Amino acid sequence: MMKEISLLLTIFTVCILSFSIVSAESDDVLKAAFIKENDLWIKVDNHEQRITNDEFIRFPKWSFDGNWVAYIKGDKENEYSIHQGDLWAYHVKTQRKYKVFSNVSTNFNWSPNQNTLGFQSDDVLTMVNVHVLHKPQQITSGIINFSWLPDGSGFLTSSKAGKDVFSDIILSKIFLKNNNTYESHHFYTVPVGKDDYFYGTSQFKWSHDHRWIAFQLVPTASMSADSNTISVISNDSRIFHKIDEMLNYEEWFQWAPSNNSLAFIRGNNRLSTINKKLTIKDMPKNKISMYTPSSFVDRHFSWISNNKLLVSRSVESDLINVAERPLPSIYLIDLQTGKEKK
Repeated sequence: MMKEISLLLTIFTVCILSFSIVSAESDDVLKAAFIKENDLWIKVDNHEQRITNDEFIRFPKWSFDGNWVAYIKGDKENEYSIHQGDLWAYHVKTQRKYKVFSNVSTNFNWSPNQNTLGFQSDDVLTMVNVHVLHKPQQITSGIINFSWLPDGSGFLTSSKAGKDVFSDIILSKIFLKNNNTYESHHFYTVPVGKDDYFYGTSQFKWSHDHRWIAFQLVPTASMSADSNTISVISNDSRIFHKIDEMLNYEEWFQWAPSNNSLAFIRGNNRLSTINKKLTIKDMPKNKISMYTPSSFVDRHFSWISNNKLLVSRSVESDLINVAERPLPSIYLIDLQTGKEKK
């Protein structure tokens, strides 16, 4: 099985070009799918190959075995705010591209152990296997978000109990059966109070041992731009905690590689250069630790081991003009010693 690492880099130049890089690693080859000048490219070892020509491609994602790349083909006129588009799949060995489905949100994911795509079109969860790309199977409707279960046996979904914004959020586990049927089981009900305004959730992320699930509670759109609630629930649904506030960036919360430490960038306010602190919550302990010095903000991070992280850090600034904001530097943080190195 191939080990997958996903990395998103945003590079600001005169034209503000963004590049998405996804790499898949095996014992004998390193593959990367990335966006350059809005087209999809593949790199195998040192050889680069352009896959699309003069299109608008985003969010490339490898299948678990590295034989397929799924991606969204969007609209160039909506370049800086792409939320949905056509879902395509590229087969590396045959170099063929297949259109999978139209009007797909950016929430699409490969199964962790088979070449099957789960994706969302409006509020409908659908899946399709690469062997029958012309036969997508609708799983359920009325969902807000979903993720694959860690063993690939189905999905964890979120939906609203009613149409009212204050209705509770229902988490369900959907298990797939061998005869193309499924079973849906209630997992947990997140109570929504009269002052909560929670509309739904982010995707779900499991800890290394699959005992804990992290996700965001997301309020209505205007409020979500300023604050979302990072939460954790145990896989048996007996323990649920709302932990802290953070922006609606799913890459801003990540589990450690092989323990139950959840790192996230806490802080409200839609500006990424104000009140953003790298924070670590060890489950199931009550201890929460912050690692961002006063007058600084952390704007992205990545675990490199259970005890070390790389952090993108800059001086705190309330400047609205992006070009005038302080540029970040990369720091290595050692959690055991508490030391950091630029």
